[in-house]
Amino acid sequence: KHDILKCPRGKILRPTRPVKHGRFFYSRSSECAGCDLASLCLSKGRVNKAVVVGDDYPALLRARRRRERWSEEDQCLYQRHRWRSEGFHGEAKNWHGLARAIRRGLANMKIQAYLTAAAVNLKRLAAALFDRFLGLLLLMHPLNLVDET
Repeated sequence: KHDILKCPRGKILRPTRPVKHGRFFYSRSSECAGCDLASLCLSKGRVNKAVVVGDDYPALLRARRRRERWSEEDQCLYQRHRWRSEGFHGEAKNWHGLARAIRRGLANMKIQAYLTAAAVNLKRLAAALFDRFLGLLLLMHPLNLVDET
């Protein structure tokens, strides 16, 4: 039922074979032969349209529809989130080596990202503990800023 695509002229592209992360959709060459958009739509040497749709495409469509329903408050929250997460990723890239992969492969890149996140989190934890320790230290032994002479 939902496993079809339509070209700009409304012709149906049907699924054929699955590929690694999606499915191929093809049109019939007879439908594309008389189309006025064939010169724009088809690659040189092709007689029909072929499209690969990724497995995650339905989730992308759901996310787009959900974002269209966002309220003003949701948009403000997302802007704040983007600002904060962009700072975190910028720090990881510029100061903790996440700009370039150390080893090849997705699994090794994941390990590098996890280690970088752990380093950034430990750095933030150390700063928070130091601030708290310094605050307690100042409560127990306040600085005497008044000259008693």
